[in-house]
Amino acid sequence: MSIICAAIKNKEIAISSDTQSNFGPLNISSKHIKNASKLYQVNDSIIGAVGWLAISDMLEHLMKNDKELFKLNNRMNIFSSFQNMHTIMKENYYIETKEEDDQPVESSQIDALIINKHGLFSVSSYREVNEFKTFWAIGSGQSIALGAMHTLYERHHSAKEIVEAGVAAATEFDESCGMPLKTKIISL
Repeated sequence: MSIICAAIKNKEIAISSDTQSNFGPLNISSKHIKNASKLYQVNDSIIGAVGWLAISDMLEHLMKNDKELFKLNNRMNIFSSFQNMHTIMKENYYIETKEEDDQPVESSQIDALIINKHGLFSVSSYREVNEFKTFWAIGSGQSIALGAMHTLYERHHSAKEIVEAGVAAATEFDESCGMPLKTKIISL
């Protein structure tokens, strides 16, 4: 898995991720893999995605070839974009939509954080979209990262410092996350 953290503070939004890739029991650092980034630019947004590498490739392919699909300026437009993307991923990329026997809807097999001048949003594998006022994290190191970001948020730290502390904590204590980290910032 991975860790991706995002925060809004003092008129900036930052997003940061680890760069480790996992192939079953193998943990591959960015020293060995060229496409280690988990942060993608599309239109005026940055998307950080965790999950299967094959799904990230599909997402990246769609961002490069179908940019108009990504209308990410509010919760409902994000929901619609991911609904449309889910249909395309099923028909053109043959994703397996089942995760568990009692799942509520088909899975898109991807969790993402989105930042842009409109805010900070998360999308779950079931296409549930939430908008956050302060910070959030996704991935296997989520609990660790949220604790680190919570500790720093009310203090005099920038959004960049907050997200990088979240990623650093997750990479320290979660074996599925690894340094170095990548960070991107959007000024509001």
